[in-house]
Amino acid sequence: MKKITKRAVSILCAMVMVLSCLFTVPSTSASDVQAAALTPVAEHGQLRVSGTDIVDQYGQKFQLRGISTHGINWDVGYPYVNKAAFQDLRDGWGVNAIRLALYTHEYNGYCAGGNQGELKKTLYNGVQYATDLGMYAIIDWHVLNDQNPLKYVNQSKTFFEEVSKKYSSYNNIIYEICNEPNNCSWQDIKSYANQIIPIIRKNDPDAIIIVGTPTWSQLGNQGHTYEVADSPLTGYSNIMYALHFYAAEQSHTQYLRTKLQNTVDRGIPVIVSEFGLSEASGNGRIDTASGTAWLDLMDKNNVSYFCWSLSNKNESASLISPSCNKKSGWSDSDLSDAGRFIKQQYLARTQDTKINNPDVPMAPGITLSYATHVQSIGWQAPVTNGRMSGTTNMGKRLESIKINVSGANLGIRYRTHVQTYGWQNWVSDGAESGTTGQAKRLEAIMIELTGPDKDKYDIYYRVHAQSYGWLDWAKNGAEAGTEGYAKRLEAINIFIVPKGQSVNVNTGRSFVTPYGGGINYCTHVQSYGWQGFVADGATSGTQGQAKRLEAIKIKLNRNMDGGVEYTTHVQTYGWSLGWRRDGDMSGTQGQAKRLEAIRIRLTGNAATQYDVYYRVHVQSYGWLDWAKNGDMAGTSGMAKRLEGIEIRLVPKDGPAPGSTARSYIIQ
Repeated sequence: MKKITKRAVSILCAMVMVLSCLFTVPSTSASDVQAAALTPVAEHGQLRVSGTDIVDQYGQKFQLRGISTHGINWDVGYPYVNKAAFQDLRDGWGVNAIRLALYTHEYNGYCAGGNQGELKKTLYNGVQYATDLGMYAIIDWHVLNDQNPLKYVNQSKTFFEEVSKKYSSYNNIIYEICNEPNNCSWQDIKSYANQIIPIIRKNDPDAIIIVGTPTWSQLGNQGHTYEVADSPLTGYSNIMYALHFYAAEQSHTQYLRTKLQNTVDRGIPVIVSEFGLSEASGNGRIDTASGTAWLDLMDKNNVSYFCWSLSNKNESASLISPSCNKKSGWSDSDLSDAGRFIKQQYLARTQDTKINNPDVPMAPGITLSYATHVQSIGWQAPVTNGRMSGTTNMGKRLESIKINVSGANLGIRYRTHVQTYGWQNWVSDGAESGTTGQAKRLEAIMIELTGPDKDKYDIYYRVHAQSYGWLDWAKNGAEAGTEGYAKRLEAINIFIVPKGQSVNVNTGRSFVTPYGGGINYCTHVQSYGWQGFVADGATSGTQGQAKRLEAIKIKLNRNMDGGVEYTTHVQTYGWSLGWRRDGDMSGTQGQAKRLEAIRIRLTGNAATQYDVYYRVHVQSYGWLDWAKNGDMAGTSGMAKRLEGIEIRLVPKDGPAPGSTARSYIIQ
């Protein structure tokens, strides 16, 4: 595996992947894997170094959460270089990168008697598997025990000339040119790097290159705490420096964590290209508390990390149990204690959860908290104020959600569209919307503020939907997600801003529905709440249940040029609530007021191309005849509730869909 126990005094470096989310995660189904919308590379593209951060193709901070193979020249290493294993890590663990460890010396390594042809074949296969799965891949020139990297510099030149030329057009490759140099000076390592980096840059000018550091990659030899920070390489871009640690190694605790923080504070980009939960030998006890401290520090500084190792070797750092001979398709019982812990923690932090626009002016003094129930993971820990809840790139459905708001005089209510059930009733202030234990996906959501101060704030939310990725932002009760396409929600962001505050987010396409070519509408029904949208003559509401309509929303297909306006006659208010348009609510909620009549008219080019017809189902009378283009449908002065409605578009001056003789009744 790695480190030599006798070197524990100087040891390596540092890191472990941990956090606090104790979720049990069964295997991901094949159908969900195939349905994953965007792979890590498809979503983030070519990575580069900006300051101390890795950023993606859009300049957004990005964090690699990877797994390292054991040496691919070992019988505990190369069998795990297979596509099914990598896919399990991507879709079941939240891993976005693989490190392929090519030993240079130990155990018939590449430069010490190993079959170079077979080793390169295994390496190339691993790179291709990662590429096919849209994962990032580190090609690791695995210098280890008592080795100055200059020992094999000529072989390294030949190797990196070949691989950098082979992968020059790839956007997912990272080169680690010397894993853990030791028994040498930083000047020796710099001399080596200054010979290898130009070879790679000649063929691949954009890839990130990782340079190992003295004393098994601890950022400097003993007695030279900031040797790398004091004298970094110059003249190159996209260079990072390796730090390695093992969480149970006493000398890798506060000393190395302080060293990492101070190095980053001095502007030096660091990557933890290897860490374990065990002692530096790769064996002994595992220390999850130390790992948690490391993980917190890593996340704070946006430092990427790779856990050692994808192997069933009989040592505590291995992620697969020694008794398990499976090379993929692992259940939790097939994993070691370290493997179960790493899987849980990686899943809990599948990607940076900040919203993509850091300039959103969040409402001061208000905390918005929300948690989602995710397929095979269960309830995630709550997140706040715009951060992501759920997962992406894993093909996992949201199944339920809870939302709370505190501060000001606010409440919150929300409803979800659930697979097979459609729109559920509204729930409020931390209640669960959706299902658990039924394997039902959420498909859409509506959220709005309540309470005396609700008119002082706007609430925005967006969802990550299967096949579509991130949709645009919805606002104040509008639908977000899809309806009619059987697409799962996978993640959500929500934030609150002062009313009317300008926010730099897109709002054009927050909801996708197949109700095309016509008019779409939904009604708020007594005791049922909002029903789902229907279209083009379908009935919204009820018949034979004595349930009043209380409100309505109407909108044209998004591709139509024009709009729709409508006004309702409401119990005790009459027509006084005025005209609403394009999906706004007309009527009331929570007041037990019946709709008694309605008028609907088209605007813009739609009004020149179509006539809008509508009829209502009225208490005691049943279906009345069709009204048209702003005429009244329903009753006045009779205290009769509307119970259902149908709306149709007809080409201008075309035949009515039925009789128009008696569309309204006035006392």
